Amino acid sequence: MRVFLDETYDRKLKVLSYIDNKENVVSVKEISESIDLSEKTVLQIIRQFEQEFSFSSEQFQIFYANKTIKGIFAENLDLMTIASGYLKESILYKIIYNIFLYEKVDVKKFCEQEYMSPSTFSRYRQKLALLLKKFDLKLSRNNKIYGDELKIRNFFFLFFSQVSNEWVFKMEEYREIEAYIFKYVKKWSLLNEVKQRKICLLIFMSNIRSSRKHNCDTGVLMQLAKESDFEYKEVLLDYFRSRKNRSLDQVWQELSFIQFFMYKEDIVTEKIQYDQYLSYFNEDNFSFISASNILTGKVIDTFFPNAINDSSRLFLRVRQEIDKMHLVLSTCYINIDVFKYVYDSENFYYKDEAELKINEQIKTIIDELLLSTEYKLLWLEMKKNTNKTKFIEYIYLVVYMLLNEIQEYTYPSVKVMVQNSKIFEETIIINKISLMFSDQIKLVSDFRDKPDILLTDVPLPETTVDTKVVYVNSFSDFCDFKKAVNGVKKEVFKKYNKRTVVPKLIKI
Repeated sequence: MRVFLDETYDRKLKVLSYIDNKENVVSVKEISESIDLSEKTVLQIIRQFEQEFSFSSEQFQIFYANKTIKGIFAENLDLMTIASGYLKESILYKIIYNIFLYEKVDVKKFCEQEYMSPSTFSRYRQKLALLLKKFDLKLSRNNKIYGDELKIRNFFFLFFSQVSNEWVFKMEEYREIEAYIFKYVKKWSLLNEVKQRKICLLIFMSNIRSSRKHNCDTGVLMQLAKESDFEYKEVLLDYFRSRKNRSLDQVWQELSFIQFFMYKEDIVTEKIQYDQYLSYFNEDNFSFISASNILTGKVIDTFFPNAINDSSRLFLRVRQEIDKMHLVLSTCYINIDVFKYVYDSENFYYKDEAELKINEQIKTIIDELLLSTEYKLLWLEMKKNTNKTKFIEYIYLVVYMLLNEIQEYTYPSVKVMVQNSKIFEETIIINKISLMFSDQIKLVSDFRDKPDILLTDVPLPETTVDTKVVYVNSFSDFCDFKKAVNGVKKEVFKKYNKRTVVPKLIKI
């Protein structure tokens, strides 16, 4: 969502994000050099923070020397709530909000409300037009968004579902929809508030778009919705029938739109009914099924070679996610990276060794896949909505989710050796470390066991370069013990980064 922020708010969030990530005191000069803002600008922003926020001293502190700011500390700030507040004050947000509710923007009225000139509005309008172009959407001269209706709705859905953790429209609209569903859907109260808001947003969007005569042609999805056992089918049919000026076909179109979006967003996560799945996702209904079978086979061969359980159930569970991906990429895919706040991409998109290995395996699969004539045909269609890099990222997320759902991971314990010139100290340190790390560590007594880390108060000549040494003089020395804990934590993290899959399939 960073791209939708006004420049002033973007700079503020950039400063806050940098300080929060550091988790220690940083100087104005350090902030300035790291995020490419002048020291004067950084100082102004920090002074504004003092007026805007009332953080606790544990979360945020400004250190002065003779009334001059010398350092700033921040930790565990709720950056998303802060970002949401900034976004709602930003011009692009207000333009999109107006387009969504009223279909277009009355430029004269908007400029008067926001105290801006038409030329300034034009610059924001041009920025929005360039953003929409990335999604294969366009902005008309009278500031209407036009293009494929499913993509338009996906853009609005992703935008407003990421704006805030609260409902951003009139509360009576939400209460009317929520009360209706609550009355007829037994499992409604089992959903968390985020999922409830997303479902209400979809229904609200359906009301808004269809009232403007923007009907959603969902093709085969409409026919399949009629035949499905969708939990919300009856309540949505009754709800949409009660709205004015809708034909029965339009009712089914809107219902199938909501069913599709709830499915693609995993809002309702019912267990897959394997006996019914193939009657829905088959080649008669979707042309990509044969391509899904090819990709599913490669994913299973690469990531689930030691599957113990029913292989047919595993195949369908994996293919379910592949089918969903192909369906989205073939219809309304929009790169969700646009709807994130990323200020340090290296940190935000970090992958450890285990994750890098998965990513490389995915790249190999895709390189082989695109040589297949059968898959090439689907890829030519999907290329209209994405590129190879984003495609690999999408499959990576799908596979990584499946690995964490179906498989178990393991990593070796850290070998910890404790030696202290005072025997009673050694015993207490061993017990404290063991209690803290449990099965994450394995205590060893000498160098023949090749310890990963040595906690000692004196140098030991047998120590090799493969063993990390942390000097701990006494169990009662807080700083020393903290060093020991941090040293072991780092070694645990190293082992975790090299985690491997246990060759055992969890029940699907």
